[in-house]
Amino acid sequence: MAARSSDRLTDYPRPSVAVDIAVLTVQSGGLQVVVQHDASGRAALPGRFVRERRTVEETVREVLELKLGLSPDHIRPHLLAVFSDPDRDPRGWTISIAHAVAIPAGDLTDVVGELVPVTPDGRLASGERLLYDHDHIIAAATDSLRDRYEDKPDPDNLLRPPYTLSELRELHEAILGRKLMRDSFNRRVQPLLAPQVDAAGTPVTRAAGGRPARLFAKDVPPTATFGWRLPSVDETAG
Repeated sequence: MAARSSDRLTDYPRPSVAVDIAVLTVQSGGLQVVVQHDASGRAALPGRFVRERRTVEETVREVLELKLGLSPDHIRPHLLAVFSDPDRDPRGWTISIAHAVAIPAGDLTDVVGELVPVTPDGRLASGERLLYDHDHIIAAATDSLRDRYEDKPDPDNLLRPPYTLSELRELHEAILGRKLMRDSFNRRVQPLLAPQVDAAGTPVTRAAGGRPARLFAKDVPPTATFGWRLPSVDETAG
C-alpha cells in the first residue's frame, strides 16, 4: 500500500534561502568583482537570507542597499541561477538564489567591499577561494556577462556615452578576456551606434593622443545583435 503524502508543510524539512549577488565592473583594463570579508577575514560575495514574508526581489534590494551601500533604484540585477547543493553551506541546508549585476566603476567608489580582479575563466586573479560555492557563482556571472557582450555593444551600459570605437572595443576586450580585431569590430558595431554631431551637423570628435576620433552613442533596438561571435586577433594568425 502506497504511503500517503502529508498536506502539512511543517511535515517536510525546509532549507534556508539566501540571495547572493556578484557585482561586476571593468576597471584598470580588466574585469573585477566586489568581494566582502567577514570578521575572520574570510571572503564571500555579498548576500542575505530571505526574511519571513519577504520576497526574493525585496531581498535583492536589501543586499544592494544594506550590504553594499548602493541605491537599488537604477540597478537591474540579472537572475543568474539557483545553487542548491545540500552541502554548499557547512552551517546547514541552504539554497542560494544568485543574481549578477554589472555597474560602471565610477558608481562603485563608495561600495562596501573590495574590488578584485577576475581571470578570463571567472576565478579571482589572486587565487583566493571564497566561502561556500561563491567561486561557482562568480564563474557563472562572468560567463553570463561575456555572453551578453559577445552579442551586443555594451548591453549593461558600463561606458558613459559618448565614447570612441576604441574605448568601446577595449571594454569588450576587458570583459571577453581576449584581443579583438579592430577593423572587424568597427564594421560590426558601427551600424548599431549613433555618430554624435554638433548643432551644425559636424561630427563630434575627441583627441586621444593621436588624430581626433569620432564619438558615438548606442542607437540599437532591443533585438539588434552583432550577428555572430566577435573575432579575436589570434583567430587570424597562421
